Order: sequence, then C-alpha cells, then structure tokens
Amino acid sequence: MQEYHYSARFYDTILSPFITPIRRRVVALVQKYRYRAILDVCCGTGDQLKLLKKHGFDAEGVDISDAMLSIAHKGQHPANCIHEDATQMHYGDAKFDLVMTAFALHEKDHTTARKIIEEMYRVTAEGGDMLIVDYEISEKTSSFAKTLITLIEWFAGGEHYQNFKAYNQKGGLPTLLAGIPVTEVERHYFARHGVVLVLYRI
Repeated sequence: MQEYHYSARFYDTILSPFITPIRRRVVALVQKYRYRAILDVCCGTGDQLKLLKKHGFDAEGVDISDAMLSIAHKGQHPANCIHEDATQMHYGDAKFDLVMTAFALHEKDHTTARKIIEEMYRVTAEGGDMLIVDYEISEKTSSFAKTLITLIEWFAGGEHYQNFKAYNQKGGLPTLLAGIPVTEVERHYFARHGVVLVLYRI
C-alpha cells in the first residue's frame, strides 16, 4: 500500500492522543481474558503489538504496507509483524485465541473488508475472540467527533476517503459481520462516541 509511504513515519505521533486510550483498553482486555495466541490483522506500525510486548504478551501481526512494517520493526519493543495480505493469510484454521484489527476496515472497499473479517474468523479458535476497533458514526456521536473524524479521513484522501464514506453509508461493522456466527461480549466507546471497540466470541 503506497498511501502510507510518506505518512508512516508520523502516523503514531499525530494520532497518539486519539488512539492511546484505545490501545490501553486492548491491553486491559488481554490481561482480563489471558489470551495466549494473539494476532493483529493490518497491524500498521505495530504500536499495539509493541504495547502488548511491553506488558509481557507475545503477539504477532500482518500488514501489507512495507512503510508501516519498517516502523513496526524498530524501537525498544520491535513488533513481530510480517508482510502479508490480510484477505489470504497463511495461518491454519482456529490458530489464535484472539484476533484483532483496528481502524483497518473502514478504509477498504466492502468486498475486501468482508474477506478480512472472514479470514479473521477462520483463524480464531472455537471459544476464542475477535476484537474490532473502528468508526461508528451515529446520532450519539458528537458533532465535534463527526467533524474531526471526517476531516482526518478527508485528509487521507482518494480511495481511502471514498471507502470511509461507503463504510458508514452501508452500516459499518454490523453490515460487514452479517452472517458471521459471533456473540458480542463487550463494547466500549471512545472519541465522543465516534469510535467503537467490540469484542466478539466465536
């Protein structure tokens, strides 16, 4: 993905105030449920994996952006990430206790996002969990959050922005998960009700 060729170096710095509370909640959930095998799909700069590693959890990730992966492999706690298409992962079925993705689905076209969801489900063990973080724009979302989120996505531009608009118009996560047999375990909101974290059990 060439869209992150220039922005990868600044991605975490710019979005850190926005994302840090979410990253910390993920760590808290991992501590709560004591997952052992963890996969971060579309792991980006590996920021979440690095935080988990800092707290003593081994996890791995996949991403298709070489620019993002170059950042993931650096730092005090380099992330265990590999270059791979999230719609066709090499892992065997039911391999992981927790499979997660954050802010990756809204930027993909519907077909691609659905394939990622299906792959996440395939590699999650029975009784394991899928954790998804993404936008949820509704009547509960504050005007400020709507404006800021739209501005961020508009700045990303091009196909990314068009996919973001289509994601919301089609109903977001519920539409992507239609027909996938999961049960919601926990739901947490951030960014003035503009971002949702949902934990699903297989």
